[in-house]
Amino acid sequence: MHFLSAAHQLAWSQYPLIWLCECCAILWLVVRSIRSPWARAGVVMMICGLAMNALVTDANAGTMPVVGMPSTLRPVSPMWQAATAHTRLALLADQARLGLFSVGDVVLLLGGSLVMAICFRKAIRRHATCRSANF
Repeated sequence: MHFLSAAHQLAWSQYPLIWLCECCAILWLVVRSIRSPWARAGVVMMICGLAMNALVTDANAGTMPVVGMPSTLRPVSPMWQAATAHTRLALLADQARLGLFSVGDVVLLLGGSLVMAICFRKAIRRHATCRSANF
């Protein structure tokens, strides 16, 4: 697992736009397999959240700035750095007031939650249909 974490960090910090394209390709496959317009909206939200995170990371030389990072906080990765006056796109950076999440993280989580809710709903409907067909 440590290897996968290191590979993810390297890919994100060195090539965030390539990583974003790979994620978008995977999410596009989800859009193709789920016909629900709500699930598609969730995937679009996820892509937007990923794009916001990639944009701020790329604009800040492969690091994700943290606005309002407490001085006592030690990041688990060198990818996170305290925001400075030279931070680009600080609005899209991780924010202490958002619980150290970024706007992109929030949009990504909301979109993912929407997709999961639609998938669970469809699975429950299929299960109910199968049960009623067996009686």
